[in-house]
Amino acid sequence: MPILDLGYRSWQGERTSQWGRWYVVAATGVSLVWRGVWLRRLLMLTFAPALFAGGGFFIAEQGLQRPTTQRAAAEFITEVMGAPELGGRLLQVPLQDPQGVRHDIWAHLLLWFFRYPQAVLMVVVVGVVAPRLISYDLRSRGYLLYFSRPLSPAEYVLGKSAVLWFLLAMITMVPALLVYLVGVGLSPELTVMAYTWDLPLRIIGATAVLAIPTTALALCYSSLTTESRYAGFAWFATWVLGWVTYAVLTSTGFEGPSDPSALLARWRLVSPYHTLGLLQSAAFGIETDSREFVMAVIISAIVSLLGYGITYRQITKALAE
Repeated sequence: MPILDLGYRSWQGERTSQWGRWYVVAATGVSLVWRGVWLRRLLMLTFAPALFAGGGFFIAEQGLQRPTTQRAAAEFITEVMGAPELGGRLLQVPLQDPQGVRHDIWAHLLLWFFRYPQAVLMVVVVGVVAPRLISYDLRSRGYLLYFSRPLSPAEYVLGKSAVLWFLLAMITMVPALLVYLVGVGLSPELTVMAYTWDLPLRIIGATAVLAIPTTALALCYSSLTTESRYAGFAWFATWVLGWVTYAVLTSTGFEGPSDPSALLARWRLVSPYHTLGLLQSAAFGIETDSREFVMAVIISAIVSLLGYGITYRQITKALAE
């Protein structure tokens, strides 16, 4: 019997819940991304800085438990972590009751882990993956295959976003949680978790602060062109030019004599890297200027709303053509 004579047949397989449709897009995207050998190697490389951060926890814990290593730990905190006030507190804290300063040291170590090695790796990984997520669909009209099923543009964007959220969690949140567990293992007793219970939650918060605006920006660039190399160039140019602009504007030769702290605060928001660093500092409970923090929140919110909004508009525009 010819296939055309079979008539209509209802779908007998398992149906995906309406609330889980975005997950199908995300799982497909992660599966395709994971096939890249170099990307897997790069993700494995993101765990390497966790070894150095674990060494920092070891040095800090030795300083908190042994008087002979207290000064060396204070110098590490001052010179490597760039927290001289915290290093001075370590020298003054009684070793019988180090819990107050331990929480602050751990928070600074985790922030250092987020800000330096993982931030650079994040820019590289997202710059490799994100430009192709939507631009390839627009160029090959592969989005028609997605929308031949009961899928809305919002669910499509959410699924593509989840691909980057997964990668960012693998780069930042998962290694940071492992580093926290290393710190707990190096502590003299497990009761240290009672004093640092909020740090895993702060790690999740710092990851969200990083993931939401960066994903919005990356998908926006990918949706604006059918050539992924243009989206990749725009992504890297945003981070590099922001960093260079901040470095130039805060140089004493350019600005002239001024208060260094006020100078840094004045131009920090021109750089995405430093803006997100300010928000992550707040996520870890490290004191920041309230006015600067509010401006950083506003800028991140605007970038997120515009990024997701433009991406949604580009998808609906493509469907209307």
